[in-house]
Amino acid sequence: MLLTKEEIESVITIEDSINAVAEGFKAFNSGKAVIPFPVALKIEENKGDVHIKPGYMKGSDLYCVKIASGFDDNPKLGLPSSHGMQLLFSSHTGQPKAFLMDRGLLTDLRTAAAGAVAADVLARKSVKTVAIIGTGTQGRLQMEALSKVRAFDELRVWDRTHESARRYASEMRKRLDASITPVKTVEEAVRGSDIVVTATASTSPLVKADWISKGVHITAVGSDSPEKQELESAVLGKADKIVVDSLPQVLKLGEVHHAVEQGVIKGSSVHAELGEVLLGRKPGRVRDDEITVCDLTGIAIQDVVISQMVFERAVKKNMGNYISV
Repeated sequence: MLLTKEEIESVITIEDSINAVAEGFKAFNSGKAVIPFPVALKIEENKGDVHIKPGYMKGSDLYCVKIASGFDDNPKLGLPSSHGMQLLFSSHTGQPKAFLMDRGLLTDLRTAAAGAVAADVLARKSVKTVAIIGTGTQGRLQMEALSKVRAFDELRVWDRTHESARRYASEMRKRLDASITPVKTVEEAVRGSDIVVTATASTSPLVKADWISKGVHITAVGSDSPEKQELESAVLGKADKIVVDSLPQVLKLGEVHHAVEQGVIKGSSVHAELGEVLLGRKPGRVRDDEITVCDLTGIAIQDVVISQMVFERAVKKNMGNYISV
């Protein structure tokens, strides 16, 4: 079966993605997921970043291999910066079952969904102000997903060019029931915000510990390779709880690995993996004044659950084109 991005969009919503990803995190921490460490390919001369993530849910009829890319200069060519596809195979014979030609859509949805899942268990129930750092696809989808689990009055938006932040604000006012304010500095966005979401490809820290207030929740999603970093390591040192998607992975990628390398925290400083919190094995937020940080580097179980959902719905609706393989 071949499914196009447009066909995939017709059978899945952000709400579906949030529910599926939450179940995926639970499976990951229940011993049901088989997730090897991802393969990362750098194409430095073209500012390209390619990730290959295989995964399997024990007992499932399918396994998944996701290929996703990010090429930073693509917007200059009139192309989206991210692309990719999900490949599904029979777990009994290895035969290909579906090629989901989503052009990165499912990666974008599952990443945004993970941010919402994290905020739902780690952010305060009452939220007034949110900050989004980065105005790309994730900057948009993270806020749409967040709005499904928390209502908020104001969204402050920062991007490296103020014009990008202004365009973002104009577009997102049609999607969110909140006041949206483009700001000129990261500090303006972060200070006093109840939730801060970072969604950039930055290789140097953007968010400083001095700007962080008691009670804030921070979700960092951009640091998915060793050289990327969005949070000053002192931010993690200041946190009451650090939650991650996969501890082995964040010790090599993400914000945690920078903080550990710099001696700001130890690996044992990580409070929990997100699935452990969702399963009730470890607590999420317990006090309004806690500072919480969730370091999300992306794990293949997210791709497994969301691609299987799409495949099953497409089969029921007799969608897609078929080829002999």
